Amino acid sequence: MIYHIRAISNESDDFLFDIAIDGDFTFLELNDFIQEKLDYDPSHLSSFFITDDEWNKEIEVVPIDMGEGAGDSLLMEKSTLASLLTDVKQRFIYVFDLFNERILFMELAQIDEGELKNPVCTKLVGTPPIQFKDNGFDDDLSLENILDNDDFDDDNEYSDDVDFDSYSDDNFEDDFY
Repeated sequence: MIYHIRAISNESDDFLFDIAIDGDFTFLELNDFIQEKLDYDPSHLSSFFITDDEWNKEIEVVPIDMGEGAGDSLLMEKSTLASLLTDVKQRFIYVFDLFNERILFMELAQIDEGELKNPVCTKLVGTPPIQFKDNGFDDDLSLENILDNDDFDDDNEYSDDVDFDSYSDDNFEDDFY
């Protein structure tokens, strides 16, 4: 079966991404195709969530086994599209920036008879959301650069009030063992 999937973004109003992919392909193959077509860095983790009609997350599909305690997540490489996407208009989301929870809204638009050897981008218009937003941090604000800054010690107005000599290992008792 050929699955026709539509993806949109809440960050880029003009973005529309249509994919045709065989239902026997895995979510990992869909993930790889999305990353390739949108020029996303594949070294960063992503995930899918099967949702209800109102985009509430129900089932997570992850790229790696998160171990026990990670909930009832399914693995991308072991989950075919046909096993989780069973109805036309079924919704799911693709989380491409896990740290900031940035997503693509996806919907199974149509199912046709037939087979596809490879996924196909049938439409890509507008500007896709960039994979990672600028976090607003200055690259020079690394811990090393801050500690090497000559003004660092001058910034603490309370440093003269602390008697660092009273903190020594002499009075430290190691009761942990």
